Amino acid sequence: MNNTYSLVKRGTILIPSGSSHHLHFICCNPVYYPNVGKDCVLVVNISSTNPTIEYDQTCILKPEDHPFIKRPSYVYYRKADIYGANNIIRNVAEGTFITHQDCSEPVFEKILKGFSVSEEVKIKILRFYQKYCLNALALTVIPKTIDEHFAIASDEVTPKE
Repeated sequence: MNNTYSLVKRGTILIPSGSSHHLHFICCNPVYYPNVGKDCVLVVNISSTNPTIEYDQTCILKPEDHPFIKRPSYVYYRKADIYGANNIIRNVAEGTFITHQDCSEPVFEKILKGFSVSEEVKIKILRFYQKYCLNALALTVIPKTIDEHFAIASDEVTPKE
């Protein structure tokens, strides 16, 4: 149990889902989110790729990208969510959520860039990302607007590195 957990961008936590834990990436430092009246963070998880099931190919991570990843996995942008910071800290302290090794800066940048590219990102999540997470990423291009985000052709889903 870790009672001194500090919630920061690039951090990772294992959150239970069914009979297993899924790796989630913290996409920003806690920020006050007026829609819910408390400090929040954007969190996104990964899921293993399966050649028989269609999945978002915007951001594929490999075992060398993070110690938890054992096979090719995709960032599940459709399931990205806004979590209360205190809720995460409490769950870590109680042992429900398990902290894991922070992700590297290049992997973090790759994950964040996918929010502007993936057609699976919900509008609420995209707005939070644009307002609170873009400062976590030094972009060299102007980020897409929400309208441009949903007008992306399907053949442009993978960002150029």
